[in-house]
Amino acid sequence: MRNEVAVGDEGRPGGPARTKGRPDYDMSHCYGSAMASVTELVKRYYTTVDAGDADATSVLFAADASYDRPGYPTMVGRQITDFYHGERVIESGAHSLQEILVDGDRASSRGVFSGRLKDGSEASVGFADFFLFDTEGLIAERTTYFYQAAV
Repeated sequence: MRNEVAVGDEGRPGGPARTKGRPDYDMSHCYGSAMASVTELVKRYYTTVDAGDADATSVLFAADASYDRPGYPTMVGRQITDFYHGERVIESGAHSLQEILVDGDRASSRGVFSGRLKDGSEASVGFADFFLFDTEGLIAERTTYFYQAAV
């Protein structure tokens, strides 16, 4: 059974997580009392990336994090920073989040990205992201998928 949690029902630091199909459990072993909730961490990612702040976005990832994205080899560590500082094909834009699901230290999100690419063209595409956070609240793993005809 999948343990999905609606936006707003995720585990709060120091408090019990509420999940479907599983009894309440204490997540304090995963998150210190001062750390933001997983939903807030996901939203922080989109806020920094939409602001075009490559430095603020890069520091959200653990030093040994991995990022899988269509069209790129798996990025690890410094390669993620390099991606946000130049290799990313997006010039500007915004993610409109439709849903965030949280299960412990994992989250998935889906929505629509609309913006301008570095080649000047406009883009609007559905996406789904999957995150794994470490105990410090940093992104340890991220995988992105786009809603486009491919096969």
